[in-house]
Amino acid sequence: MDEKEFLKKFGREVASRRVKLDLSQESLAAESGVNQSYLSEVERGKANPSLLYMKKLAAALGIELWELLKF
Repeated sequence: MDEKEFLKKFGREVASRRVKLDLSQESLAAESGVNQSYLSEVERGKANPSLLYMKKLAAALGIELWELLKF
């Protein structure tokens, strides 16, 4: 899997879990303490989030980081 495909899959996983929890991007961004426009880029596979950013997202989604990487 190349880098672009990895970022797209990661972003889709974040978006899928967010939707399952019935959270808006704005509420997930607020809960995780990250910028909403950057979260949008992550979900679209346009940004390469740092490990700490991914950890914040996982915590806000109520899961462990490895669960976001199970795709």
